[in-house]
Amino acid sequence: MPLGPNRWGKSEVRVSKVFRGQVADDFIDLTVRVLLEGDVAAAHIEGDNSSVLPTDTMRNTVYGMAQEHLTRDLEAFAGVLCEHFLERDDVHTAEVSLAESLWQRGSTHGFVGGGPERRTARLTRGETESTRAGVEGLVVLKTSGSAFENFPKDQFTILAEASDRLLATSITAEWTYSSMPSNTSTAWALARTTLVDRFFEDWSASVQHQGYLMGEQVLSAVPEISEISLRLPNQHHLPFDLTRFDMAWTNVVFHPVSEPYGDIYVTVTR
Repeated sequence: MPLGPNRWGKSEVRVSKVFRGQVADDFIDLTVRVLLEGDVAAAHIEGDNSSVLPTDTMRNTVYGMAQEHLTRDLEAFAGVLCEHFLERDDVHTAEVSLAESLWQRGSTHGFVGGGPERRTARLTRGETESTRAGVEGLVVLKTSGSAFENFPKDQFTILAEASDRLLATSITAEWTYSSMPSNTSTAWALARTTLVDRFFEDWSASVQHQGYLMGEQVLSAVPEISEISLRLPNQHHLPFDLTRFDMAWTNVVFHPVSEPYGDIYVTVTR
């Protein structure tokens, strides 16, 4: 039987690095995934491992290359790793994904974990070429400025229309660069700031509308970005029915619900 598409790699490689400074140190904390495609059909069909680079070697490569090449430019480090693996004749495509856990400075030599938010980068080199960056776990909430009205209703619809509601989500965004910014960290920071600013500043008729407005503004702010995709899952805060206790509900007490949740996806392109 013919062999279909296949690849192999190493995931969840944790690497951190201290950038020693004369006055203050800097610190970076990454999770790395390496995926390779190559001429390894014999490994699947015949059990011949002569072309299968061990995933343990991939892990060690991340640490070895980080010593000299890891900087704040995540895309550059991903490129270094891709090019290293593509030096092998039996590898024709390498994909490296990076996720940076964000830390806030607490002192000249100390840092405080900033929660679930992470900066991401994903490079594919070889037979296909792409450079993507993004953010995940960016939790935002606004107490007004969002609505959801005039939606279809049937016999199972019990959701009440809302002209002004609390809206919370955990933003996952990934964008594609048509050309590389001169400073990827600056471009990433501008895209992230734009996402947050538009979430808070724009009135939206729905989560779908909110996502489009955010994506549209990112494309305007960063000309090197050709496309942005967002996932905006609701983090529901439902009105808590105080009338059961003979109390009036004044739109200030809510019940956070983790699941089920609405899951909204939107892509904005030029």
